Amino acid sequence: MHAGNVIKFAGLASLLAGLVMGSAAAFAHHSFAMFDRDKEMTVTGRVLRVDYANPHVWLTITVVNANNEEEEWALEGGNLMGLYRAGWYKDTVKPGNEVTVALHPRADGDPGGSIMSVTQADGNVLRSGG
Repeated sequence: MHAGNVIKFAGLASLLAGLVMGSAAAFAHHSFAMFDRDKEMTVTGRVLRVDYANPHVWLTITVVNANNEEEEWALEGGNLMGLYRAGWYKDTVKPGNEVTVALHPRADGDPGGSIMSVTQADGNVLRSGG
């Protein structure tokens, strides 16, 4: 292969790789339309699971509802860097912790929402940060 063709091929391959990787990241990120940004509420429960990974951290908490039944709430937080800047670290919120979460609820009424802040049992308030 001629040297000029090798350079063109390498450039084209790099461009295609960048497009594929960029589109995967864009696909992984989603709209926040699933949350009702006009409503705010708080729920108190026990942390069941923390998924501390990009693009967004997720908390799953167990909440006792109005019928005195336990239900799981899936709560979406900010990205890792935003949470880190706001004082969250991988072990800041752990399974078993009692928390009160201020959130924008899901628009469809399912148990879940977008985290605005998490108040820990000791009164420490963590903002979503991202």
